[in-house]
Amino acid sequence: MNVWEPEVEINEKNARIIICDQFPNLCQFQIKKIGQGFDNTIFSLEEKYLFRFPRREVAAQLLEKEKNLLLVVGSDLPISTTIPLFLGEPTEKFNWPFIGYSFIKGKVPSELSKIERIEMAEPLANFLKKLHSISVKKMEEIGIPRDHIRRLDLSYRVPKLRKNLVKVFEHNLFQHKDLLEQYINEIKYINLQSKDVLVHGDLHYRNMILNEENKLAGIIDWGDAHLGKRAIDLSIVYSLIPKEARNEFYSIYGEVDEEEKYIAQFKAIYTTILLLLYGFDSNDVSLVKISQENLLIALIH
Repeated sequence: MNVWEPEVEINEKNARIIICDQFPNLCQFQIKKIGQGFDNTIFSLEEKYLFRFPRREVAAQLLEKEKNLLLVVGSDLPISTTIPLFLGEPTEKFNWPFIGYSFIKGKVPSELSKIERIEMAEPLANFLKKLHSISVKKMEEIGIPRDHIRRLDLSYRVPKLRKNLVKVFEHNLFQHKDLLEQYINEIKYINLQSKDVLVHGDLHYRNMILNEENKLAGIIDWGDAHLGKRAIDLSIVYSLIPKEARNEFYSIYGEVDEEEKYIAQFKAIYTTILLLLYGFDSNDVSLVKISQENLLIALIH
């Protein structure tokens, strides 16, 4: 089973029944499904509120952690994020907690020009500089965990990457096969010794909201937030920002050593390949296309 296969699927009719049952004052709004990811199905209430319902049991646990985090730090970040407003409880209608948030008007990236990518270097650098400076002690006090699933352990992740590459090549999903093969054959196994910081944990282009001018307007989906290595978030530098603009990012964000950059590049490639396969499996043509573009950018280090 793929990691994105749901245990429970919910449609607009079900969502309306569940929301109205616990929040009758919201029944006046039309409910529209606007997306889904590995973990959650997402509904808009007339672009005023946003509700996320877990698709898997593990996602319900992640949602609880996200709630605790965003209630503490969400309003202090330099980029908008979804602030929890409605805390849904498990009932016989839906077995897991669910959350309603403030709505960030915009869209997820589907196509980006080179100039638009370059212009994201500054806001992303400011966002991550602030996020990674938040007190670790404060986060421990509200129960934010360490990394317990070996997200950046290459001895664990490289075999999974190789397995996913078989599928990419089988379905001819990336035309620069030579670059991928060269990269995987030359991987260096690095064990980072840097200190832990608060990280988003899943910072990729599907968890970003852009405005009508394709400017960065929001960061969403904090279910993977944890205390870990900042390289996991710096992966966005390699999957999104062209090579010639990365120095600008680091001039704002601060100094990062070459080992951290190397691991960040690996995470960018690893996650982008997962999104490429997810897009292919779900017949999401735009996701396949932007994943192919981002994978090429990530390989050009």
